[in-house]
Formats: sequence, C-alpha cells, structure tokens
Amino acid sequence: MSDSDFEVIRGSGNIYADLGDPDADTKQMKAQLAAEIIAALDRRKLTVREGEKLTGITAADLSRIRNADLGRFTIDRLVRVLNALDRHVTVKVTRMPKRPRESGDRITKGATTQH
Repeated sequence: MSDSDFEVIRGSGNIYADLGDPDADTKQMKAQLAAEIIAALDRRKLTVREGEKLTGITAADLSRIRNADLGRFTIDRLVRVLNALDRHVTVKVTRMPKRPRESGDRITKGATTQH
C-alpha cells in the first residue's frame, strides 16, 4: 500500500462524535476526567491501593479507570475522585457548530429525505 491509498481526514477532537456515538460528549468528558485521575495518581507515584485510601473508591475501581473501563462511572463520581486528589474541575459550555447538510438531503416538515 502506498500513501495515496489512504485519505487523511481531520477529526473533530472527539473520537466518539467522529464515530457517530449518541453519547459522544459524555464519553469524551469521562475520558478526559479519567486521564486527569491517572495523571494525578502518576504524579504522586501512587499505587491503586494508596489511591484507594486517598480517594475513598476501591482499588478495583481505580484499576477500571486506568483501563478506561468507564461504563460504571458517572461524571460527578469522577469529579469527586479528582477533588480527593486536590484537583479542581471546571466545565466550559460552548455553542455547537452547525452541522453541514449532506448534499442531496432535503429537509421537509421536520424530516430529512434523501434524493
């Protein structure tokens, strides 16, 4: 295969949105919070057992965070873990960019039809 066999497409910065996941923003936020938790643990050179004592969540849950198994975590729970690690979390809300309509799509009475 040569380089000409591939098309490079710039992502949006949210892989979940790029893949069409309906919960893209939530999953992206959880991933960012988890990355901050991992970084805080690593900066302090804490094991999951030491992290358990400091954060109040189980070592197994800290291992899940390290493995990006975030399905059982809520955003507020991840924020509480970061707070226990002396990290402050702020959230920025912005207006969503308008989605370009696909060529050939027509909107009629609230529905999209394909031509």
